[in-house]
Amino acid sequence: MNLKYDDKLSLSFTKKYIFALSLIAILSYLAYNNLTTLLNKQKNDSAIINISGKQRMLSQKIALYAIYYKTNKLKAHTDMMEESHEFLLSQEMSESIHNIYFGAPYYLDREIDLYLKNANVFAKTRSGNSLTYLLQNSEIMLRHLDIAVNQYQYEAEMRTSQLKTNELYILLITILVLILEAVFIFRPAVKAITKKTRELNDENEYTNTIIESNTNAIIVVNKNLIVTTFNKSAEDIFGFNKDEMIGKNSLRKIIPYKYTKRYNRLIKRFLKTGYLRNSNRSYELQGKKNTGELFHIRCSFGVNKEAGRFLLILSIQDINKEKFQENQLIQQSRSAAMGEMIGNIAHQWRQPLSMICTLSSGTKLQKQAGMIDDEDVYKSFEDITRHTQYLSQTIDDFRNFFKTDNKKENFSVNKVIKESISLTSALFKNNNIKLDFKEHNEELFFNGKKNELAQVIMNILQNAKDVLNEKNIQDKVVQIRMEKHNKCILIEIQDNGKGVPVEIMDKIFDPYFTTKHQLQGTGIGLFMSKQIIVQHFNGMLEIENKSFTVNGTTHFGASFLCTLPCVNG
Repeated sequence: MNLKYDDKLSLSFTKKYIFALSLIAILSYLAYNNLTTLLNKQKNDSAIINISGKQRMLSQKIALYAIYYKTNKLKAHTDMMEESHEFLLSQEMSESIHNIYFGAPYYLDREIDLYLKNANVFAKTRSGNSLTYLLQNSEIMLRHLDIAVNQYQYEAEMRTSQLKTNELYILLITILVLILEAVFIFRPAVKAITKKTRELNDENEYTNTIIESNTNAIIVVNKNLIVTTFNKSAEDIFGFNKDEMIGKNSLRKIIPYKYTKRYNRLIKRFLKTGYLRNSNRSYELQGKKNTGELFHIRCSFGVNKEAGRFLLILSIQDINKEKFQENQLIQQSRSAAMGEMIGNIAHQWRQPLSMICTLSSGTKLQKQAGMIDDEDVYKSFEDITRHTQYLSQTIDDFRNFFKTDNKKENFSVNKVIKESISLTSALFKNNNIKLDFKEHNEELFFNGKKNELAQVIMNILQNAKDVLNEKNIQDKVVQIRMEKHNKCILIEIQDNGKGVPVEIMDKIFDPYFTTKHQLQGTGIGLFMSKQIIVQHFNGMLEIENKSFTVNGTTHFGASFLCTLPCVNG
């Protein structure tokens, strides 16, 4: 193959490669832009839903302060409700929201204006007519505001679903593009390179070509620890040139000081005995550039025995970018979890808010009818305070879940499971799912980041909830079982969702693989769960279909088994 042909081949492949990368870059940008839009939409929708929900509370407090003639607080809450109302009217409205505010049968805008007008009149004059109007219309106002809040939430969910659909389409297009590139660009390129290497006459030249064209750093060391091969990729990765490395005991230049003794001991043992333990494995270690900078590498070892000589061959990859992408994927997973947590917060708050509203409204009506004494009033206030403290505790629980600066520590696995159950209990109750927890009879401890274990448990629980709803299971059950076995902690989470089809069992933990509806699944939750358990916790996460029993009833479905080394043996 002459030089002119080589140049044409290189130019042709370069153009195709640039075109292929450009397509991937465009699709990556579209995916990033869609994700950014999704997060911004969720943030804006959350603000609108919170403010519309806040109006419910303000409307009831206005009536309550009017009853007790607390005009200063009445005026302050009236101003807040008026500001909230103006903010909501300033936002872009759908036809349904517009009809609620300006059309029959609600005319909510006019209703709020009259309500606020009477509140302002009462604050200034303590007019009996205004007080009567507030008391008679507070319940009606609450119902109509509930309708508005529900519509806002419904439309927010629809917008989020559409953006998730867009994300799926982008993913499918990306996969298709990769397949086409593999068939029409990379496959022809590989064939051309293979043809070129076959035409090499000298076997030594052929070997050197392979080594030099390898994208991995290839380093060969002889029995005296003298470097005999240091390819172009090794130069690029470590920053040293061949003249600095070949023919010298120079391996120490690329090995971090703290590892030097151990590396030299292992290599000398191999070169002396010719035996290399775990030669079929790769290791994630650290390397050192010519600038002294440490970076992540993946290293595998090969053996060449020739004429009584032992040569150790090191194949090294720079995985700094891979580690960065892994961290990005972890953040993406937590962002997805955050979206699910927003729904959990809404479910956790709904019942206590309803109880607070009921207590305040009931106390008000009983007071008006003269059917309540001071002791009952105090009891109602205590109940309201208790529910308010529960809301505050819920905020702390969710805030702790999303902390990212937590350090490794010995923590109670029992406690983490209970906290995870607490964070999802309202969501499970709302979806009519029975959650059964069989706790170990002693407290078991693990060393690591407890929020990561909580994320794994909640990912699996969320997956179980989605499967049970998607398959329309009538009596939905999820069981969490915890026990200690051979100095290991076993956490088993099972659902009665009829199990995972055998043909996709091996793909469950693959990134971006999902069996859920395209509007629900992201395909990263279970992938990140296994990454955390295997890479961060040195444990195992497995899945199988099996039966289990709850209260004498036998169920069948998927079983996720998490195995962790136990700190307290």
